[in-house]
Amino acid sequence: MKFLSSIFGGKKDDRALHDAFAKIRRIIEDEQFQLEMVPPAVRTLLESRPAYDKAPDGTGPFGFTETNPIPVNGPIGQLAYLSKLETLTGQRVLFHRIGAIDYVDVFEAVSFDGSQWFILFVDLYHPRRSRLMPEGFKFTTEVAQFSGFHKFCENFPYDFPEMKATQQESGLSLAYIPISKVSESIRNRAFNRPLAHKAKLELVNSRLSSSQTQ
Repeated sequence: MKFLSSIFGGKKDDRALHDAFAKIRRIIEDEQFQLEMVPPAVRTLLESRPAYDKAPDGTGPFGFTETNPIPVNGPIGQLAYLSKLETLTGQRVLFHRIGAIDYVDVFEAVSFDGSQWFILFVDLYHPRRSRLMPEGFKFTTEVAQFSGFHKFCENFPYDFPEMKATQQESGLSLAYIPISKVSESIRNRAFNRPLAHKAKLELVNSRLSSSQTQ
């Protein structure tokens, strides 16, 4: 995006920096702006769907099953919502999309310190994000820079720095958390999937109707 060019070249005056980071903040937080970032046909589809915090006919634990997914506003809405999640112990999460079950996207997530692993189900076909949180989560009070991807990460989450670098061309790189937030956990190889999570992940992978892992 052209608005980021002022940061990487030329005179870095206060006004340019202010405008650039104001736009980055809109990408991270502004639901209407996020809708404007998708193609017009997709935006029309999202705006035609109901706006609610939870599907009225949803069954099962909210966010932890495809029958009760988290409603959000498109692909950027996925990043914005999941990046706001924080465990009750104050840990935000890294995440990546592993595929979909019908129209519901499936994400694997892990706390920044590697201590907790999750599988979350998200329905992106809505005009706004849910105001509810899955059990065991709260919303961070920080500016929730993006901490994951709606793409599959082959070596999740150790390849976070490489995946973040791929966002340079789209202009989203600065909307992501600094690598320093998770560099110590990456360096210490803190991300080891527990056996119970591996079993659940294997079961979910066997049920995907579309997969990014192949």
